[in-house]
Amino acid sequence: MNRSYSTTELAKMWGVSESSIKRWADAGTIKCQKTIGGHRKFDLDDVLEFQTRSGLITGDLALTKAAARSDSEMEGLLATLDFAELSHHYLTTALEGRYIKASTIVREAYLRGAKLAAIAEEIIRPAMKETGERWRRREVSVFEEHLVTSVTLQALAGLNSIIAKKQSAEKLALVGCSEGEFHHIASLMVQCLLESEGWAVIYLGPHTPLFSYADAIKKMEPSLVCISMTVTGNIEHASRDYQSLRRTASKHETKIVIGGQAVEDDSVRARFGGALYTATLYDLMEMLKRNDA
Repeated sequence: MNRSYSTTELAKMWGVSESSIKRWADAGTIKCQKTIGGHRKFDLDDVLEFQTRSGLITGDLALTKAAARSDSEMEGLLATLDFAELSHHYLTTALEGRYIKASTIVREAYLRGAKLAAIAEEIIRPAMKETGERWRRREVSVFEEHLVTSVTLQALAGLNSIIAKKQSAEKLALVGCSEGEFHHIASLMVQCLLESEGWAVIYLGPHTPLFSYADAIKKMEPSLVCISMTVTGNIEHASRDYQSLRRTASKHETKIVIGGQAVEDDSVRARFGGALYTATLYDLMEMLKRNDA
């Protein structure tokens, strides 16, 4: 089936106004069909013919049949929510620095009904893990690893802007990372998930000492604190600071949730007694459901 484009899509692609597209269509300069509702639709072959004839655009913005096939393939993956292939495409676009395309993948997956936990665990996490493995094999450079991170942060910001939020004043959470932890993609995903579940979230970001969470509990009195810990080199320091956090949380009846690579081992988690451990956002969802029951 031939790909078709709307007036808005062509205007954005060519950097012209929608009225210009409509004027060209009404004058017969570019062929179009009108839907029953009166909306103009432009077939791929007609768009390509007009583009070549007019010389409107060149280079990266030029529409090609290959690009159209790619769009059609992506549409199929989104329609079926093929997470494995979507994650592969997400990583490819992120490595190329295509911010908008990567953001579109996660945004459209959400709009097609994918749960936030699934987007995080089945699309973003595998892409980030593969990036790390390629970096260790020296198949990607440091700048490419940073590029994937940067693209993902922007994709999450875009996703967070469209999720449905019904925040409750009675459900307040603090979310962030431990001291020395600068990789905060996981904690941002936790923020998105909690806000979609009706929580008001105060995001403390990366590199936050655990004693600072204790200070925040005293002032904000949250019901929940979620901390991401992936850097293993700071466990000794973090476990000492945790004692103050645990005492304060207990006094204010605040639950502490810790997740991340640094606390995957049982012996390490034992040093953070009283905290709940979640390996994935699916685990966090189950924990929230159990506590609401």
